[in-house]
Amino acid sequence: MTEPNQTLPGHETQSQEMNCPACGRFVGAVVKCPYCGAKVTKRMSLMVTRWAAVLLATVGLFLLYLMAKHRDIPVVPLNTVQPTMNFAQIRVVGTVDNDARPFRSGMGMSFNVDDGTGKITVFITKKQMDELIEENMVPKAGDSINFAGGLSVSDEQMSMRLLSVKEMKLERAPVLSVRLADIDHSMAGTSISVAGKVSALVSPPTNSRRPYELKINDGTDERLITFWQSEYDQIANPEALAGAYIRARVSVARYQKTLQLKLASGQDIEILDQMPEMGEVPKTPAQKAATTYEQKKTAAAPQRDFSRGRQSMVALTPLADISADQEGKTVRVQGVVRQVYLPEAGSKAPYSVTLRDGEASLRAVYWSNVHDVIAESPSVGATFQMEGTVEAYEGKPQLKVTSGYTVKRVSASSADAPAATFTFIPLANLSGVKNAQQVNVRGVLGPQRDLGGKGVAYTLTEDGDSVDLVIWNDTLSADFIPLLKEGAQVLLYHVQLGEYQGKQQVKAGKSTTVRVAP
Repeated sequence: MTEPNQTLPGHETQSQEMNCPACGRFVGAVVKCPYCGAKVTKRMSLMVTRWAAVLLATVGLFLLYLMAKHRDIPVVPLNTVQPTMNFAQIRVVGTVDNDARPFRSGMGMSFNVDDGTGKITVFITKKQMDELIEENMVPKAGDSINFAGGLSVSDEQMSMRLLSVKEMKLERAPVLSVRLADIDHSMAGTSISVAGKVSALVSPPTNSRRPYELKINDGTDERLITFWQSEYDQIANPEALAGAYIRARVSVARYQKTLQLKLASGQDIEILDQMPEMGEVPKTPAQKAATTYEQKKTAAAPQRDFSRGRQSMVALTPLADISADQEGKTVRVQGVVRQVYLPEAGSKAPYSVTLRDGEASLRAVYWSNVHDVIAESPSVGATFQMEGTVEAYEGKPQLKVTSGYTVKRVSASSADAPAATFTFIPLANLSGVKNAQQVNVRGVLGPQRDLGGKGVAYTLTEDGDSVDLVIWNDTLSADFIPLLKEGAQVLLYHVQLGEYQGKQQVKAGKSTTVRVAP
């Protein structure tokens, strides 16, 4: 056996257990000499200390994991949220401010929550949306909600993303059972329960964007309940609806001074054996006053507030005071919409809206991420407020809008005398107008042409010039189409200019108004 070497000079005071038994060099806590490769035998106390440190570190990490997994996320009042809390996870307890609305892309939904101190918009992913639909837990106006989410906060706005559907607690708000004849404008924005006998279920035409229409009658009145394909697919037995007695929870909405009943989920329809007895719902003094006011007023219905509970702190600036020298400055402006440009599908071009106030005008631009959350899209003739950053484009100022929540309609266009408000473009001058813009035109209709069941087309003629007028099934009421007869003089407001097979045409949209001259 090889005898251990003598301790090297200067190492005499060190423990032999810290020196290599072969070469005598100091090796510390290692178990193999880095100099000669010999095995170093350690004392038991040092080995125990090493393994104990590893064990304690492992146990500590496990306890940290358990604490992070099972900790309670704190409830935070919305009025205390600051930009420094961006990405923080908080819990909110409050009331759902509006029915959850799916995105146009179908990849999720959003709704607003009010906790008594402020409001916030909550976004839900498609997977979470599917879970909520399956469990009939889609938030509706008035429901009490307790949920945790991740914050997204900036100086101007805030929102949340739902963390988990399983951790969300939802308590349905009781809804009034209302006779169809008692539904009035004071109920707009609320959820109610209605019952009646189904007199008709109208399916939308193939490849149409029109909703399903369920017509019910409770003996006092007849109303339409509208819903889309996604809600139709949720109905347990849609074939049994024809002629059946049903009860449905619906939301009352207001569109162009007309009340609509909307079904948020197919699971909100219940088929009954017989018509339930329903007494007249007494109105509160506030409802009576609101009804009287609605009957007297002629102005457009007020729009819901999509500002996420925050009032703009930016003062209103006249359009005439906006200049290219203010580049980078955040401003809020107001004006009448005189021109709207809609980019073609798949295009990277922005949406463009021209506002006018007196002799001054300003172009506002924004992209699809902003357009998708605008409560009401700008239309020619309406007065809108917008907030954004001033940019210099080709030496002229323009407004870059970065949030759809800052685009709000102030007043609608005059419905009584649009001809005095808008300027009609002669058909002969349409060649000088860019495609995708909204214009006002007039002329005499030619014979109606069917577009394969998807819509109809006419030849519109004015002073010898003509252009094709296209009306798809989802743009105008089916009851209105028979009024558009050959030889009729029509006035068209807010039609979109387009091109098909190298030939210009005008297309009616959802904001289009068509009037038949007497």
